[in-house]
Amino acid sequence: MKKLSTLFSCLVFSCYANISLAAEIDKTDKLKTLSGSPLNGSALLETFGGLLLVLAIIAFLAWLLRRTGQFNSAVNGEMKIIAGLSLGSREKAILLQVGEQQILVGVTAQHVQTLHVLENNIEAQNKVKVATSGFADKLQQMMKQQQGDKS
Repeated sequence: MKKLSTLFSCLVFSCYANISLAAEIDKTDKLKTLSGSPLNGSALLETFGGLLLVLAIIAFLAWLLRRTGQFNSAVNGEMKIIAGLSLGSREKAILLQVGEQQILVGVTAQHVQTLHVLENNIEAQNKVKVATSGFADKLQQMMKQQQGDKS
């Protein structure tokens, strides 16, 4: 008799669980239906704002990399920027290494002019490997520089 009542209670419980599950499924199906258009103004504004934020971050990082001069480009490793000095808002003096020769160049918004061709090469202390190092090497070098600045 006890086994029969246990079996009966298990049967009732499983029926009740199935009914509850069916009711929950019915509720979630009703909740999944859209009451309005998914392309409303606030959703479009949120998406557009996120896009603008991502583009602003990309532009800021590009400006920062260009400003720090850590990732200068080179032509087959034969032409490198050794040092640069800002002389005004748009004027710079740049020391170039072209092969074995160093050239001091003045750069303005309108033109580039050779200022001096050096007879003796100048070794810069913070010379950056340009063409031979990869991104990981450059990142490691920047991290070492930051650790050195903190000490």
